[in-house]
Amino acid sequence: PGSDLRRDDGAMRQQGEAAPTRDPLTPGQMLLLGVGWFGFQVFWAFHGATLPLFLAGLTDSKFRISLVLGLSGLFGVLVPPVVGYLSDRTSSRLGRRSPFVVAGMIGMLVSVLALGRLTDFAPVAAAAALMYLSLRLGETPFLSLLPDLTPAPQRSTASGVMNLVGSIGLILCFVAGALLWEHNQPAMFVLVACAGAGSTIAGVLLLREPPGVRAAAALPATPAAWLRSLAGERDAVRFLLAQSFWWLGFWMISSFLVLFAAEALGVPEGRSFFVPLVFSLVATVAMLPAGMIGDRLDHRLLLSAAVGLWAVSGLLVGITQNLPQLLLAAGFTGVPFAAVMVVGYAYFLDLIPAPRTAEFMGISILTGALAQFLGPLLGGQLIDALGYRAIFPAAAAFQLTGLILLQRVGHRAGAAR
Repeated sequence: PGSDLRRDDGAMRQQGEAAPTRDPLTPGQMLLLGVGWFGFQVFWAFHGATLPLFLAGLTDSKFRISLVLGLSGLFGVLVPPVVGYLSDRTSSRLGRRSPFVVAGMIGMLVSVLALGRLTDFAPVAAAAALMYLSLRLGETPFLSLLPDLTPAPQRSTASGVMNLVGSIGLILCFVAGALLWEHNQPAMFVLVACAGAGSTIAGVLLLREPPGVRAAAALPATPAAWLRSLAGERDAVRFLLAQSFWWLGFWMISSFLVLFAAEALGVPEGRSFFVPLVFSLVATVAMLPAGMIGDRLDHRLLLSAAVGLWAVSGLLVGITQNLPQLLLAAGFTGVPFAAVMVVGYAYFLDLIPAPRTAEFMGISILTGALAQFLGPLLGGQLIDALGYRAIFPAAAAFQLTGLILLQRVGHRAGAAR
């Protein structure tokens, strides 16, 4: 198995080195990537703001709410590595990525429409499970489109454009929640389902996957050999470990931010949507500058500064006493968040072997999803035991741990910059 592994891994590396040089990505293609990501961000906004309020109307237990929200993390652990592996080795008329993305969006459409018609906790949890399964089915292949299409020197900028347009989906979903939630809840579900699925399907089908990209070679069949192939990518593995800690801190806070505003600060539910809205507005404005700066500076240095500032800004959110203070602190948090999203994505792409892009992207999503699963559970238990404000210093401690681990990460030999 060891010799087979070396032959297969070497073949994949040679295949990646022999791949034709990518043409620069056009502004239109960057925009289409953003249109596709717009739909995913609509669903994430729904997860972060609308769904917690919807679940709070069905149960008083924050732990039960966290169990449903944590399904996003559970499926993020189970689905992305598998779908990433399959996507890298798929050949179809629509390409390697599009079939998975379109199937996932259809599942999202059906599940969100069903959620809007359900009134009991158990069937709501089942529909939410289908929603998260569908999201994870499409997410990894979609995120693999950017490195498929984009030369390395453009990746931070392309990521900035993609996340900027995608963040508009977050903003519009939060605005729609503020306008519709207290007056017409069913319309919110229809809007999320149609706008989210429609934009992603349109963006993906209008993009053409690059011709001549061959499927990755098959890896050795044994799990031990596959794990050894991962261990050979030491910097990528170290990065994945570091990011799992800073995302754990993020999800501890973000899963309960709207409820923190409504229950700890006494903000009316409709106005509580303004908290993630302001955060998303600032993050959106910061996305493109962060990407452009990231293509000119060292990725690890910029990412380290962003993670450190992120931990500090989360502590500021935890000491707010009223809505204006919370809006100011949440907005400030959007700046380092944008840098982590854009620069961290490009940096990780520097570290992984090109023929296994979706496979490693799936593992990356797995580590973030594990944090997304554990973060709400830890946060819910801390809130039930000590109150809302206990989650903020705990989150900062996790993020600073990730920052320390990040310093052990280098650059992949030969990575284009």
